[in-house]
Amino acid sequence: MTDLKIIEEKRLKIFKEYSKQKKKGLIFLIPAILFFILFLVEPIFAFIGIILLIPALVFFAKSMKQFQSFREIIKKELVTSLLKEQFDDVFYDQHGSIPVSRIVATGMVKRPDRSTAEDYIRGKYKGVGFEVCDIDFKERVEHRDSKGNVTVTYETYFKGRWYIYTFERKFDDELRIVEGRGWGISKKNLVKIDTESMEFNKKFAIYASTQEYGFYHITSTMIEKLLELEKLHRGSILYYFVKDELHIGVNDRKDYMEISLKKPINEESIKAFMTDIELIPAIINELRLDSSKFKKTL
Repeated sequence: MTDLKIIEEKRLKIFKEYSKQKKKGLIFLIPAILFFILFLVEPIFAFIGIILLIPALVFFAKSMKQFQSFREIIKKELVTSLLKEQFDDVFYDQHGSIPVSRIVATGMVKRPDRSTAEDYIRGKYKGVGFEVCDIDFKERVEHRDSKGNVTVTYETYFKGRWYIYTFERKFDDELRIVEGRGWGISKKNLVKIDTESMEFNKKFAIYASTQEYGFYHITSTMIEKLLELEKLHRGSILYYFVKDELHIGVNDRKDYMEISLKKPINEESIKAFMTDIELIPAIINELRLDSSKFKKTL
C-alpha cells in the first residue's frame, strides 16, 4: 500500500501554500467588497473595488490550483494503489467514464442534455468483470416569468454512481428493478411482477420479459440481499439484468472517492474512502455474481 505518511507530507505542503494564497485573496477581496458598497455613495469607489478585485481573483485562482494538485496526488497515488490491492486487471482513469450512450441504452435513465463523469474503474473480482464511474446527468429546464421572459437552467436529475458487472452466462431475457414506481424507465414488452415481500414491493417496482425469468432472479435470498444493498446506499437505486450484464445505478447525489485537503491523511481518514471502493466487490458478494447461476451452461 502507498505510504500514507508520504502523502500526508505532500498534503501539508500543499495545504500551507493553499492557505497562504487564499489569505492573500481575502486581503484584497474584503476591501473590494467595502468599496463596492461605498459605490452607492460615490461611483468612483466602484473603480477602486474593481482594481482590488483583480488580484483577489488571481490569488484565489492560485489557491484552487493547489487544491487541484492535491486531488491529482490522491487520484494517481492513493486510489491506484488501493485498487490494485483489491482487484485483478484493474485500470483507473480519473477523467474517464462509461459512455453515456451505453448507460442510456439500458432504458433505465433518460438521455441527458448535459453530462459529466469521472473516476472510471475497470477490473475483475472473483472472475466477474466490472466497470464503475461517477456520473452527473442534467436536463434543460425553461423557466418563464409573468412577463413572458424565458431563462434556461440545467438541473441534475441523476448524480451518483453507475456500475456494470459482466459475468459468463448470457441470458435471453431482461429484468428491471427500480426503487419507487418505475417512472421514467422503459417497460416495452415487459410484465410487472410482485413478490411475496410487502416490504420489497413497497420499495421497488419489478419488470421482466416473463414472470418465470423474473422469479428466476428474484428469489427470497435475492430480495433479502437487494434490501441490504439498498440500506448501504442513500438516494434511489436501480438494477438491470440483460444478457451477460448487470447494470446498477445509484442516484444519491454523492461524489465518491474524495478526501478533504484540510483533513490529515491517515488510516482513520481514509475509512470512508475505502468504503466507496469496497462497495464494488460487496455487490458481487451479496448477489453472488460469481456463483454457478451466472456461469456458462454446458
